[in-house]
Amino acid sequence: MNILICSDVPAAAQKIAALLEEKGYAAKIECDPAAAREDCGGFAAAVFVLSSLSAWTDTARFFSLETSLGLLALLKENSREEGERLFAGLGIPILPIGAGGKAFLFALEFAAKSNERLSAMRSENARLKESIGDLKLVDRAKCALIQYLNMTEADAHRFIEKQAMNKRLSKREIALQILSAYES
Repeated sequence: MNILICSDVPAAAQKIAALLEEKGYAAKIECDPAAAREDCGGFAAAVFVLSSLSAWTDTARFFSLETSLGLLALLKENSREEGERLFAGLGIPILPIGAGGKAFLFALEFAAKSNERLSAMRSENARLKESIGDLKLVDRAKCALIQYLNMTEADAHRFIEKQAMNKRLSKREIALQILSAYES
């Protein structure tokens, strides 16, 4: 499993990478927030090991809202309150740096498993958005048939379904053909 370590503390990141590699994980350290955002593909989880949180807030927000990465932040105890405030609403658990290897690995495994769940949810969400887009397109095509050919809604619906079956095309493709004929 690939883990991205985002850190402004290279020595701590090296220690964590060594621990992860010892446990069979592949770890990559990234010290630049912008580079981390560009290079986040292919990782199951990202671990933030930070002393200065503000520089990484946009990266944490990007990872949380735009990717399926499981996230975990390792912070000094005196930075926890600031971390809670800056990462509020992003679903990033915060673990104290001195929590111990066992607790860290457990939290990391949990973050990596959340990646699986988030990936499945993102796929389902994309499928549903596509389906809704298709329905909207078919409705626009029905409206065009009603407006230009004086069909009833039921007749327009049957027409689209019949054309899809006869031409062995999806209703979406038939709707696109209708719209290109009447909305151009």
